[in-house]
Amino acid sequence: MNDKRPPAITVTSDDYGILLAFANGTGLHLKISELSGDIQRHAMMHGLKQKLVDAAAISRNPDTGRSATIDDKYNAVREVYDRLLAGNWNKGRGDGSSSGNGGLLFRALCQMYPAKTPEALRAFLDGKTKSECAALRATPKIAAIIDTLRAPSGDVDTADLLAELG
Repeated sequence: MNDKRPPAITVTSDDYGILLAFANGTGLHLKISELSGDIQRHAMMHGLKQKLVDAAAISRNPDTGRSATIDDKYNAVREVYDRLLAGNWNKGRGDGSSSGNGGLLFRALCQMYPAKTPEALRAFLDGKTKSECAALRATPKIAAIIDTLRAPSGDVDTADLLAELG
């Protein structure tokens, strides 16, 4: 039985604009050509701002698993910035830099299968859906390796930190 409700609004786009389809069967098609030049510029600036700022919304460094620093956030935004200037809105599949195929899961598989090349493991992950990658991350053997990769380095004495609480 599926208890999940359909979304209240589904948004799709076409060559002319954006279609908003509501769960009650109504819809709106906002056509770019019907907007003034000023509104088009505002929408473009809003979209670019959102695209860049969204890249900074990371809580963890994808390589170390540690809390993201301001440098990590800058680097994430810079990656999107450079990609936009190169003419690419979305990251290409298989470039190994996304958390889905280039982060902790990838590193865990490299540890688990040292005889496999990184390229072979990347190709394996590139062929998997997000839910398949999530299932792999939840596998006990892989989860244990990921926990080890996420563990803080020995340069912080957590016992001392907790002792401060009394």
